[in-house]
Amino acid sequence: MEMLIGPKGRIWYPNSRELSNYLGYHGGDFDVVSYCIRNLGFAAVAIFPSYTRIRFQPALLPAACLQRVLEIILYRAPQRVVLERAATLFSPLEVFHNLNDAVARLRTLQIATPGEVEPSGSPTIVSLSLDRLQDPKRAGMQAAFEMWKKARRYANTQTVTQIATNSLFGGGAVAWMPGQDRCLIEAWPQTYGKYGKLSYDSLLGRDVRDLPDSRYILPTTRSYFSVVQDQAPRLELIEALVTHPDGSMFWSRYERLLLPWRTGASDTFVSSMPALRLVRNC
Repeated sequence: MEMLIGPKGRIWYPNSRELSNYLGYHGGDFDVVSYCIRNLGFAAVAIFPSYTRIRFQPALLPAACLQRVLEIILYRAPQRVVLERAATLFSPLEVFHNLNDAVARLRTLQIATPGEVEPSGSPTIVSLSLDRLQDPKRAGMQAAFEMWKKARRYANTQTVTQIATNSLFGGGAVAWMPGQDRCLIEAWPQTYGKYGKLSYDSLLGRDVRDLPDSRYILPTTRSYFSVVQDQAPRLELIEALVTHPDGSMFWSRYERLLLPWRTGASDTFVSSMPALRLVRNC
């Protein structure tokens, strides 16, 4: 299966009527995939049983296109990734057996696109199937999920406090969602220390919209509202560019399990259980 990713991140299929209408040409006398890659800032993703091939032109790979490509390969986690660079005579093919290395290489090559030198501060968030909890490497998440089901999604104030400190839940964050239109920090992840010169404890009870790094926090907390609205758990993969207080940056990739806990007719708390997959300096 092969798909085309447009410069704005839209997925197109070769030889489809929609793509022909977009291009304004309905003839079949040229290689539409190569044309889109070389001239229009598209990337092509072909999925095979044992590998995934990505064709693109480094000098013409917009950030939105790259982000959608990353979402696809992060979700599918292929055994091998083959990068094929168009308009390149020297070593146009690269084969990666490690997904992390393939992602890092794509980000490095994408910098060649004019006007897009700065990496995006918006995290990439990919929804994963809860079936993945059956994997042994997610045994901790599975245990937390089973406890949530056993509690029938309900908790009291004391239970919420225990969730924030219980190692079973991975020392993740807990947020209070009063009225389903606000997201207030009830507990920070235990791995956090200071918020610049401020301690994280000093920001407890604050709405996420009022936090100093709301540019990063807000996109990652949108799923909290979805979880509350659906009253259903969610498993996600997040890749984000994180900035240290000293200005240095690093890529962080982690999974998280979001669980909604009802404490009343309209009150819900959301716990976030993280599982770190990768930290890479920029």
